[in-house]
Amino acid sequence: MSQFIDAVLVVFGAGCCGVAMWLVTNSALSKWWTRQWVLSRLSETPYHATSPKQQEQISVADFLDAIAREVHSGYSLTLAFVNTAERYSSHTWWTEPIAVRCIRGHSLAAAIADTSPQNWTADVALAARTLSVASNGGYGIVNTLERSASIMREREHVAHERDAQTAQIRLSTEVLSWIPLVVFAWVVTQQSHARTFLLSSPLGLLCIALGLLFNIAGRKWITRIARNST
Repeated sequence: MSQFIDAVLVVFGAGCCGVAMWLVTNSALSKWWTRQWVLSRLSETPYHATSPKQQEQISVADFLDAIAREVHSGYSLTLAFVNTAERYSSHTWWTEPIAVRCIRGHSLAAAIADTSPQNWTADVALAARTLSVASNGGYGIVNTLERSASIMREREHVAHERDAQTAQIRLSTEVLSWIPLVVFAWVVTQQSHARTFLLSSPLGLLCIALGLLFNIAGRKWITRIARNST
């Protein structure tokens, strides 16, 4: 009977350890093990893929302001978009398909409607809607573009403020999640009977697996709460 209980504990502990390892590797693989990474390794080319968030470092708000200046100088909105898209190379991942359609004779609104917005960020989507509406003509195009740019900058400021407010939570999570590991390492190295129980018995291994599982799950839970609050 005792052997059966030990076997159950070992299986359960192994399962908990597997879940803990999945929680660790899932976040790491989702960030680094991408299709572009694999293709770059196969083709022996350096990997410098950037996300739309990183490509948006030159603000979309600045992009709209540049278009507004072009329109204010006398260009049509479509021509202003094409000219500005050529200068802002960091935005070509979303502006180039639209600009190509505009050069082929499509209106700006039709070009935007024909473009797939799958990887668009919130600011890019807002800019596209603003440009689509403004392309219908009428007065106040420059004011419309500048107003949308102002809204984007205000949202970015609010996001930075929320990041600053949750910084203490993230720091506390880092500290509290490392303390149990430090205590475990100290107990294992300093107390032989605790080391024997934790590393040599099924119940001890189960305790380690459960501890790692709860530690990682709690850390990810707090991180998700902090991310949702921003």
